[in-house]
Amino acid sequence: GLPSQAAHAMELGYDAVLLNTAVAKAGDPAAMAQAFGLAVEAGALAARADPMDARDMAAPSTPVFGKAML
Repeated sequence: GLPSQAAHAMELGYDAVLLNTAVAKAGDPAAMAQAFGLAVEAGALAARADPMDARDMAAPSTPVFGKAML
């Protein structure tokens, strides 16, 4: 797979990901291994950061009432 898929698995709360072929078959295995390492770290950090709930539509996080229109 891809490093982004490993990050997603970690964001979902998994403890680890097991991979070999994605690194072994990459054009630059060392770079791919580093990418997976960073992705797993980022996904785990995101899971621990208590992300906000998903939404169906966008909602402004900054109040718009009482603000000048530019």
